Amino acid sequence: MAIVHDDAEKTTSPLSEALVADWREMFRSWVASWKLALSPKSLPQDALSGLTVAAVALPLNLALAVASGVPPVTGLIAGAIGGVIAGAFGGATLQVTGPAAALSVMVLAISQKFGVTGVALAAMCVGVVQLLLSLSRAGHLAKYVSESVLAGFATGVGFKLLDGQIPELLGFDYRVSELASMMHRPTWLHEVEWLAAICGLAVAFLVVATRTFPRFPAAIVGILGVTFVANYLDWDVTRVGEISAAIPHPSIPSIPEDQWPEFLIAVLPLALLAAVESLLSASTIDRMTKTTTPHHPSLELFGQGLANVAVGVMSGMTVSGVVVRSGVNVQSGGKTRRATILHGIFLALAVIYASQHLAHIPLAALAGLLCVVGFRLIDVTTFRELFAHDKVEALVFVIAAAGTMTGHLMLGLTAALVLHFINQKFFHRAEQSEKAERDRLLRPNVRAVLGIDRAAARKPAHGGTATSKAEWLGNVRGRPVIPASAFIHDQATIIGRVVMGEHVHVAAGSSVRADEGAPFFIGDDTNLQDGVVLHALKDKKVIVAGEAWAIYVGRKVSLAHDALVHGPTYIGDASFVGFKAIVHDSVVGSHCFIGHGAIVVGVELADRRFVPHGAIIDTQDKADALPTTAASQLHFNEDVVDVNRGLAAAYRSEADDSVSPKFETHSLDDGRKKPWHPQWNRNHQKHVF
Repeated sequence: MAIVHDDAEKTTSPLSEALVADWREMFRSWVASWKLALSPKSLPQDALSGLTVAAVALPLNLALAVASGVPPVTGLIAGAIGGVIAGAFGGATLQVTGPAAALSVMVLAISQKFGVTGVALAAMCVGVVQLLLSLSRAGHLAKYVSESVLAGFATGVGFKLLDGQIPELLGFDYRVSELASMMHRPTWLHEVEWLAAICGLAVAFLVVATRTFPRFPAAIVGILGVTFVANYLDWDVTRVGEISAAIPHPSIPSIPEDQWPEFLIAVLPLALLAAVESLLSASTIDRMTKTTTPHHPSLELFGQGLANVAVGVMSGMTVSGVVVRSGVNVQSGGKTRRATILHGIFLALAVIYASQHLAHIPLAALAGLLCVVGFRLIDVTTFRELFAHDKVEALVFVIAAAGTMTGHLMLGLTAALVLHFINQKFFHRAEQSEKAERDRLLRPNVRAVLGIDRAAARKPAHGGTATSKAEWLGNVRGRPVIPASAFIHDQATIIGRVVMGEHVHVAAGSSVRADEGAPFFIGDDTNLQDGVVLHALKDKKVIVAGEAWAIYVGRKVSLAHDALVHGPTYIGDASFVGFKAIVHDSVVGSHCFIGHGAIVVGVELADRRFVPHGAIIDTQDKADALPTTAASQLHFNEDVVDVNRGLAAAYRSEADDSVSPKFETHSLDDGRKKPWHPQWNRNHQKHVF
């Protein structure tokens, strides 16, 4: 019998290829980061940073363990082992891992139902879920989680922390809701343990008062100071209690089989939340370090997964990447993953050699620290912005916060996510289509894609730009489109396809050359003062309402003496560009003020931003940190626009009417304006975006 071989070529699916490519990239990223970590060059900086972070993390880990209903040593073990493992294998080299305030509410619920063993088992299960997410590339989906849901959840955690820690701070058993109902009867003040309150308030005051000094370990200094005073004066306050000086032996935690369904329902949202928080924290650290090699999401989840499995085996609690401690690492000069590993080693040494001293810490001191953390988690600013611009997203925020505060976390988060999806799908469909269209148009040679709201109300259609050497001459010979109300000084140079609005004033010595990059647009009432230069790179564009421009300058813009605007660039309405300032490859919003001699390169300025005189804004982080434009600066630009419009009228009255204009005008014979392109009428309904 003949054997028939199937010679059909086996092909792998695109998903499999993507997974393999992601795993290879994970390994390359990990090896590259360890090459830096093994270099002795930055060892002193990493060691100092690791010690500083450990000083900040130690009291937080103790406090969060107590708030989660587990022994204090559990938090220290989790921070030590999790910090070392995630630091060694994670994809965000400067991210510090440990117990997190955002997870404490869920860990507390697990500890109340399943005990300390359940908390350790939960950490192991969280680690397994994170490893599966890592190997499936799910980490790349974290960027799609709604900000309103996350901010609402964080706010709910903040209120939950305050609800649990304010009674601890005051030394009695009343909940915050009960305390609120007793405010009209001040007799509750007799039940306050004032020595405990002094301990907590002293720590809280020091942490808040030194917030402008991020490298100062205020938390541990405050707690050690309060502990010393309480011991020296022999205050009768509740202490942390005995802490074992030994690292626990490895063991596999277990719970009764009949509890597994309820246990898994509680663990799954904890695993997802720990993953999302770690990835969001890693993204925040990328922005802080301005790194050119951002974190690898899949590798970071892999490191977090290994850390949680190891923490669970060592009887610890669930950990995640934490932005506060990671920020201290960056601010303290940490350079490689070695700093985060040393932080974990220092915590382990504290357990072994300082446990007898840690046992004397007043619980109220830790409660004071957690109250500060809780207040900082409450995100009023985001809620206010959501309420002002999108009431449905504000409701999403409230639902997520309410679900977290009331203990119905999974229900609250699920309802919030569903409402967010419905809102985006059905009430923001036009915005989603606009975003998709912008993504389609945003090619490598396009600086930005802007909608019709960023454009003048009208414009004539313009021709294409040159794409070959043979067409350079066509660029140079392009006819400017200039209305009769505009004034171009005889000593100014206008070359190529330059489209101008009404009452534009181009002063003597200005050079507007649309010969390499073209075309240019200059909006109504804009003035180019003496020596201003407009030029642009070939084939580099900004897309404004579906039209490609090398340079787009909006209405009532003032370009002061000797300013240089080099495309691809967009400058929004009513903005001012100062003397000898340079704007290149950038998007400048409306009502901005760019100071004299300032340089703006390769960034996007939001509306109403002030660039100080002589400043160099060459990264987006610098652009985002700019202050808002002052009212006096806006009035100054208005005055400049009025003056130049008057000057243009005066120059025209002196001009020789017998001399025919050098440029093409856009008026009808009877003086009425010629109709412009209809899509630029703001009342037109068929917008491009």
